[in-house]
Amino acid sequence: MTAKSIKQAALTLFAESGYEGVSLSEIAKSVGIKTPSIYAHFESKEQLFLELLEDAVHEESGKFVQLLAGMADRPPLERFYAAFRFLTDLDGLTKGQSFLKRTMLMPPRNLEDRLRTAFIAYEHVFTVPMQRLLHEYAGPGGFGEEQAERLLALFYALADGLLVEHKLYDTELYRRRQTLVWGCLQEALRLAQSERKG
Repeated sequence: MTAKSIKQAALTLFAESGYEGVSLSEIAKSVGIKTPSIYAHFESKEQLFLELLEDAVHEESGKFVQLLAGMADRPPLERFYAAFRFLTDLDGLTKGQSFLKRTMLMPPRNLEDRLRTAFIAYEHVFTVPMQRLLHEYAGPGGFGEEQAERLLALFYALADGLLVEHKLYDTELYRRRQTLVWGCLQEALRLAQSERKG
């Protein structure tokens, strides 16, 4: 049995039950092997989990970069909206996306420090193009550093808040909240742009 089969089974189980809710024996049973066979490919549950996280982050980061590259000729606000939807359209997630979102919401206690580093690196993939997008939206000269930082902090805080709300509310209410939050972001962008010009 290959490492790939073990990872696929573990990804499904971790996405459904989280790190603490899954044992190596459950993963082995799902694959149809004995637990010791896992150690031929992974030294521990922790290593398996972290490899899956790295895979999920790499996949999501690549999709985001590809999304913005494919919209390079679109107006800045349209691309900003696409980035917002990328992070907040949470129906029909892949197993990797579900695993990543669950881990962000409920990180394993014994891995919190290591995950913090991974998530900062993951966020950086979004931050760099989003900063460029903000400056392009602002017009010649762009936003000041502090203003851009505030807008990005707002963007992330609202996207993270919607991640929690998606777990709590039905689809109709969630979509309404998502629309309202986007309206708030648009207003913040317009206000920041007018302050910069004023």
